[in-house]
Amino acid sequence: MISRAVGAVKGPAGESQRLPPRSYALVCPGPRGHSPLAMRDAWLEWLSAMPPRERDAAVEGWLGLGRHGHTPPADGLIGYHPSGVAPIVRALAEVPVVADDVFVDLGAGLGKVVLLTRFLTGATSRGIEIQPALVEGARVRAGALGIDAAFAHGDVREADLDDGTVFFLYTPCTGVALDAVLERLHAVARRRAIVVCALGFDIARRHTWLVPRPVDAFWLTMYDSVVPGVAPRPRFESVLRGAAAEAIALEHVGR
Repeated sequence: MISRAVGAVKGPAGESQRLPPRSYALVCPGPRGHSPLAMRDAWLEWLSAMPPRERDAAVEGWLGLGRHGHTPPADGLIGYHPSGVAPIVRALAEVPVVADDVFVDLGAGLGKVVLLTRFLTGATSRGIEIQPALVEGARVRAGALGIDAAFAHGDVREADLDDGTVFFLYTPCTGVALDAVLERLHAVARRRAIVVCALGFDIARRHTWLVPRPVDAFWLTMYDSVVPGVAPRPRFESVLRGAAAEAIALEHVGR
């Protein structure tokens, strides 16, 4: 019954098939009476039921994300590589990201992280991307899916970061460029506590204002800002609880 709720279908052998991009509209709150909570839980159940190796293709198909080249847009910047759904869900659950957060993806690509964050947590979610074609593609998908997320064209070294509380970086840049981004984040952390989620790299130890969390997660590290005179981030309860979310985050097969 959950598969029907989120628009999945069963193949000849009973396997869950990829959700069509229009499925979000079919289960969004409205005359049909589906609540955001029921929609999210049904989606998590659908995704957790399939083998982990198939989940990213299924999610990107559901979001309607197309293919794009990986050519770096400039020196010190990294080309487009979409984040995996497992570390995305792990980060959202472990931070945890809640509806009152402002989640900012630095190097947002086609919007996979931002769209899922808004859908799964209700947090204000926005992405910054230097490649105009990717920004336009992300905006188109957000509009088609009815997901209220924002995408700005800009260089993460210069973009407005002031409202962010949680930042996500999947190696958007390296070397001097990365140091410039971290200095921008340090300026935000001098005003409020933030969490930085780094996928695919570790932040250099010289950035002592970022304290890594003791989380055993392949390729994903989470850092809390610790700045004298700034109150720590309050403790929140994750909205991503239960066996389905855990199976996705840990790359297990759900029940």
